[in-house]
Amino acid sequence: MDTIFDGSKAFKHIEKLAVEIGARTAGSPEDQAAADYIKGYFDGLGLDTTVQEFEIETGYVKNTSLEVLKPYGEFISCEGMSMLGQTGPEGIKGELIRIETTDEEYLTREITGKIVVTNGIKRKNLSIISKLKPLGFIFIENYPRMQRKHFWGNYSENMSHGNFPGVRVSFEDGFKLLKSGATHARIVVEAELSKLKTKNIIAELRGTSHPDEIILVGGHYDTVPGVKGASDNAGGTSITMELARVFKEKGSKRTVRFIAWGSEEMGLDGSNFYAKKLKAEDKEAKEKDKKAKTELDRTRLMVNLDVHGALIGTNVAAVLGPSMLTDSLKLLSKETGVVFEVKESVYSSDGTPLSAVGVPSTSFSRRSGIDIMMHSPEDIIDYLSPEALEDQGKFVEKWMTRYVTGAAAFPFKREIPEKLLKQIKEYYEKWGKELP
Repeated sequence: MDTIFDGSKAFKHIEKLAVEIGARTAGSPEDQAAADYIKGYFDGLGLDTTVQEFEIETGYVKNTSLEVLKPYGEFISCEGMSMLGQTGPEGIKGELIRIETTDEEYLTREITGKIVVTNGIKRKNLSIISKLKPLGFIFIENYPRMQRKHFWGNYSENMSHGNFPGVRVSFEDGFKLLKSGATHARIVVEAELSKLKTKNIIAELRGTSHPDEIILVGGHYDTVPGVKGASDNAGGTSITMELARVFKEKGSKRTVRFIAWGSEEMGLDGSNFYAKKLKAEDKEAKEKDKKAKTELDRTRLMVNLDVHGALIGTNVAAVLGPSMLTDSLKLLSKETGVVFEVKESVYSSDGTPLSAVGVPSTSFSRRSGIDIMMHSPEDIIDYLSPEALEDQGKFVEKWMTRYVTGAAAFPFKREIPEKLLKQIKEYYEKWGKELP
């Protein structure tokens, strides 16, 4: 059967999610509206749709400012980081110290009691930072013209290491701060932390001849605060939703679960929750019967869709799985003339938690110059196009039909090579999170 993926239909989902609903911070009313819309669409297709609810810790900034005290008095625009630390309304005042990174080599007693100016925190070194007790942080964006990004702090785990109020500034403002020889500043970060609930939306198409073999296809629907997230990731969600329509019409030999993941931006929360649940159920079943065939065993592949739709860009696929999986993507790229950069590596998205528990994954994305606008208010629909969605969607449809949903026997081993398992472990260590 010819491909039937329709980029215009996928684009309408972006219009709904990124334009009509807008910013979809995990646990917010807009997040709920997006979940309801996605579930309603899956229900309308006649798929067996369920909701997997889970709790997250989050926060939002009520008041934030950065004031240079010496050698000049001036306020600099900034974004507060709610889950890294807080101040009272009076803020904190202190001497500035510049360090290149928070690698262990730069973490000396010189930062104690001072406001550290740097580019970001290495979470694996939070315990060292905690002992040294800096007063706070000013983080400078890595590239010019990038909006100040809001990463919460990034996760609630940071709070257990101490209170380190932090703000983010643009590259230009950071450059000015350093060039001026600023020596002292005041930071204000007032925030409210809370526990909220969000959801994974799961729509199942039961397989016709191999229903016990499960394929996951998904993309996250949440955004960072104040960001419409057109490419990241209304784009990936829209492709997931259109693929659900496609395979509902075409059918599949294997059971396919189309999943809109919740709270990816907070730390892959939705996919981590799903993967941990699979692993826990697997462990419980095999403690009773070592030969038990669990749902984890039956889950053969994860297809992840994250950051899509840019009119100008390059198609990328990141594989965590056997070499034959990589080869299949390269072969189809050459055959169809749809150029893909295929690599075997971790992609920081929802495929990684599934691969951490043994499920091979491939993460499709669209790399573009507009990536510098990711996690910023400029991630808007204006830079996207139905044509880009259709090129990516048709390729994924054709690949899945040939090798995944339509194959007489599943062609890919259910294995993660040792070198990729090492990458996954290092990825989780970098972010200071436990493996699922």
